[in-house]
Amino acid sequence: MAVQPPVQPGQLSPDGMWRWDGVQWVPAAAAPYAQAAPRRSRNWIWWVAGGCAVVLVLGLVGAGIGVYNLVNSFQHGGLACLPSDFPSYPGATVITENTYVGTGVAPGDSKRCSMVLRSNDDSATVTSFYQDKLNSGDWKVTAYIGSIGQIQFQRVSRQQSVGVVELLGRGSQTEIHIQLDS
Repeated sequence: MAVQPPVQPGQLSPDGMWRWDGVQWVPAAAAPYAQAAPRRSRNWIWWVAGGCAVVLVLGLVGAGIGVYNLVNSFQHGGLACLPSDFPSYPGATVITENTYVGTGVAPGDSKRCSMVLRSNDDSATVTSFYQDKLNSGDWKVTAYIGSIGQIQFQRVSRQQSVGVVELLGRGSQTEIHIQLDS
């Protein structure tokens, strides 16, 4: 028979389930465990993620407002090819706008601006507005052909700049066709 070495207090049994306390074998699970180091808080990750989400939402809201204002400005003639002092009919919506640069415009000019606007007012009201406004400031009516709803005009300070406003009644609405060579 082989001699076994003496059992020391705290020694575990060969199967690891028991521990010698110096008097008897006690379950190893009953041994007090060393307390694990506390885990570091990861709350900062949530703060960073929340901050990124707020910045993203604010960016999207800002972009949405910018696009809305750009479209609204275009629909109301804010980005028109017409000069800024050209009379703008109140409440008219831009239907089309075209800028042509090159030959084929009035003599002495190189640019043609063509716009179509729509107003909910009748053609008599719109005609009266343009006859009045195109006879003030730097604009002058050169001819009015009522039978076809056409007002011809020119810029006073640069007489080569000429144009035509044609007014087409569409029921209770009016289409305003403007062409300016400058």
